[in-house]
Amino acid sequence: MRLNNAVAVAEGATAGIRVLIADRRRLIAEALAALVGALEGFTVASVVAGDDCLAAITVHKPDVALVGVGRDRDGMVELVRSMSALAPDLQIVLVAEALEPELVRLVMDHHLSGLLLTDASGPDIAGSLDQVAHGHAILPGGWRQALREERDDAIHSLSERQREVLTLLADGYSYEEIAARLFITVNTVKFHVRSIFLRLGVRNRMAAARLLTKRAS
Repeated sequence: MRLNNAVAVAEGATAGIRVLIADRRRLIAEALAALVGALEGFTVASVVAGDDCLAAITVHKPDVALVGVGRDRDGMVELVRSMSALAPDLQIVLVAEALEPELVRLVMDHHLSGLLLTDASGPDIAGSLDQVAHGHAILPGGWRQALREERDDAIHSLSERQREVLTLLADGYSYEEIAARLFITVNTVKFHVRSIFLRLGVRNRMAAARLLTKRAS
């Protein structure tokens, strides 16, 4: 299948689970289209290599969208948000070269249908897409461990003072009590807490405490 401009539509595509493929990298888009097109029970509804993904969704009404993950992560996130807003029932699956915690969190935070890796076999992709088309979410094996290791690394990367603050915070001490124990000001404690939450990707002391407890166990 060759792309002329932004969108190419599979000729004679009338049956099966309809799949839209969106990737700014033309070669990757064509490779995914060739792979999906060869799978029994699936139809390549459209292939988008440029900025016409939303128009393609409106015209071709796919069941599943495979969105390639390239260097432009911010652009990809914005695209996914726009796709979800335009077609709430569309099952969106990211396609990436490696299992990255950032992508797993993106799938979860935006309620996407899953993440596929480019080293998956044809049968594995077919089985995954079939699950997605029937309302199930998919993630590569090892995704829990990837998140766990990321969190462990984040805690390890905290400064000694930040780890002291986090430990006291997890033990239930107030900001004032932490300040008194560490001989620092309350404002300094608040600064450390904000930095800790940002580094760990959490929003409150309970979530931070859970990460610390899991790391110690």
